[in-house]
Amino acid sequence: MSSTETDPGFSGMGRWLAVGTELPCSVIALFLVGQIIGQALGGLQGGTYGALIGAICGFFLGVYGVYMTIQYYDRLEVATKEKTPYMPSKEEIFEDVKFDIPDDER
Repeated sequence: MSSTETDPGFSGMGRWLAVGTELPCSVIALFLVGQIIGQALGGLQGGTYGALIGAICGFFLGVYGVYMTIQYYDRLEVATKEKTPYMPSKEEIFEDVKFDIPDDER
């Protein structure tokens, strides 16, 4: 293995940044949605409970999202490491091959 294969540097940083920000984004988004819906239904007290329920639901949804994203990246990494065998095209398979044999070798 070369040093580029063992130490990828910043090449995979974007995907892990996306995974790391997925949980807080889902918590904050559902916190705000729960607060708005709670205030609409139950006033200030409903807004507090709605925000709490929204944050808890956002946490579990975010954890599930992070889990599924990591599973996807793992499958993608395994698929890229597998070597695909060479498969010629149909045109190449059915191509008529003509060998040029000199007259003196016949």
